[in-house]
Amino acid sequence: MSLPRRLSDFEGQWSLTRTILDAQAGQVLQADGHAVLSPTEDGLIYDEEVTLRVPGQAEMKGTRRYLWHAAGEAIAINFDDGRYFHRLALGQAHASDHHDCPPDSYDAVYDFSAWPVWSVRWIVSGPRKSYEMSTEYRLR
Repeated sequence: MSLPRRLSDFEGQWSLTRTILDAQAGQVLQADGHAVLSPTEDGLIYDEEVTLRVPGQAEMKGTRRYLWHAAGEAIAINFDDGRYFHRLALGQAHASDHHDCPPDSYDAVYDFSAWPVWSVRWIVSGPRKSYEMSTEYRLR
């Protein structure tokens, strides 16, 4: 089985599809777009652009940026302002981590079993949040 084993394995352009099951709002949201992971002198910059579809509303455009850094047998993923977000373990078919952002809780499960197709599922809970977001990535 082929698995990502180093930060540079993620470099490139990825198509993405996303489904958000929002239990709080009782809705299913869909998004698609792309992510580009570009090298910098200390890692990769993850830039994402998506079109989000919310039932009964006009389509919305969205962007995200994260900073990815090699961290031994893992990748440290930071928000674009440098704050730590979570860790992604490498060399295994499934990896998980937790991000605590009181009062909310974020749990990620990565799946690399079909590499270079991969996915991440976030389960988010808190007083005003209750959703599951699944994103699948494919090389463009």
